[in-house]
Amino acid sequence: MTLLLIDSLAFLTLFSSVLVITSKNPVVSILFLISVFVNAAGYLLATGIGFIGISYIIIYIGAITVLMLFVIMLLNIKLSDITAAGSQYTKNLPLALSIGSLFFYEFFNIAPFTFNNVPSISALLELLTNLNGLFLSSDLTFANEVQFTINPVIADTAFTTLLQVESIGQSLYTYGAIWLLIISIILLLSMIAPIFISRKQN
Repeated sequence: MTLLLIDSLAFLTLFSSVLVITSKNPVVSILFLISVFVNAAGYLLATGIGFIGISYIIIYIGAITVLMLFVIMLLNIKLSDITAAGSQYTKNLPLALSIGSLFFYEFFNIAPFTFNNVPSISALLELLTNLNGLFLSSDLTFANEVQFTINPVIADTAFTTLLQVESIGQSLYTYGAIWLLIISIILLLSMIAPIFISRKQN
């Protein structure tokens, strides 16, 4: 039952993320984005990562997503304007293809080492690994080196004497303090910018 719940939440997260980028109405797209965060938070809670799951609800849904919805409603974007600009998206097709190629390369080479302990997708990743060796003639040695380079120590064993919240705070405020300052400035600008955008010029 637990595995069924986890798989359902993972599927709903992926399905909602697809609807985010396919919806023409930006307000509806933001609502699907909220659904993505809710399902992702439920997935994390079901897998035992409670603090990160609650943080998804408080930070992303309670602050950032509502702020994005507030900005879009202030801009008053019409659906006709979005439809008229749809033909311009084809100009970015080469960039989309290059980014998609990088994504598939990462998925074929690095993902099997990251998600090989998840039962629901282990069979799919094994199939992708076999296809990678068949079509690309890769032995995944490079991916193995990358995995151990970017993840030299598993996070659960790095702070064996600390709680989950304490280990996150230790890592965040010790190695990521400058990023917290940068994010706070970005959020401050995102709060001030809608006021200037929606202000009427005298």
